[in-house]
Amino acid sequence: MNSVSSNISHKMASDADYANNVKVDVRFGYLTIFSTIIIFHSLNKLVARYVGTPKSVKEDPWRWRNLFISWIHGMICGTWNILCFVLYPEIFDDLIEHINYFTYLMIAFSTGYFLYDSIDMFLNNRLRSNWEVTLHHLAVTSMFWSNVHNGSCIGYNCVALMAEINSFFLHSRKLLQMSQIGFDHWFYKIVTYLNLLSFVSCRGFSVCRIFYGMYTEANRVPLLFYCCLSLSMLVMAVINVVLFWRLFRSDILKPQKQQIKLNGNHNSFYRKDE
Repeated sequence: MNSVSSNISHKMASDADYANNVKVDVRFGYLTIFSTIIIFHSLNKLVARYVGTPKSVKEDPWRWRNLFISWIHGMICGTWNILCFVLYPEIFDDLIEHINYFTYLMIAFSTGYFLYDSIDMFLNNRLRSNWEVTLHHLAVTSMFWSNVHNGSCIGYNCVALMAEINSFFLHSRKLLQMSQIGFDHWFYKIVTYLNLLSFVSCRGFSVCRIFYGMYTEANRVPLLFYCCLSLSMLVMAVINVVLFWRLFRSDILKPQKQQIKLNGNHNSFYRKDE
């Protein structure tokens, strides 16, 4: 009996050691990035051809397509992110050293999407008008690419991508508004509350957990990386605070006095009549 227990314990320890020393081939990361750009570009064409554009944005169909593609990414990445934590709860044991292909390729996939979205905005002359989205993509993509290339801090990137769980509801809210679903419609109200709830629980937790890690594990990463991360997180924190306040003000404080102000991207905000 002791021999069996000893063998089981040894196997479990070996599995844990293997999990903590997994090496990934960075070529798969780059292949995923470039494949994702092509996939989302193709999806954009399919949405334009088969989904159509609501009457409210007929004059600028790019707004609808861009948001719809963002919604698809939020749905895929949000589901993938949940599976990461369900299948690999040990990820929280070491957010810096954790890595396996399932979590690694999710980071590469999202890096590809953010690059695609930046290219799409550039080709449609939206980088300046959507400056907050441009700033967000610059901050996120630079750090994600660095971690994909170096195969490090994948766990922290998984925590950061918890924001995409909320993004699914954030984009759903905007799609409903573009489709002219009333603010008092029961489905719109459900999406609104799920959006705010997931904003606090997902975006709020991810930002706080990363800041905590920056405080407790600063000595485990290069100084240049830490400085870049600090700048990126400062940008993300400011964007999230401003976005949450505008969402809360729009949907909770005066939900009956709103009008849509579309600026063509999922991070645009809504203002009320005075």
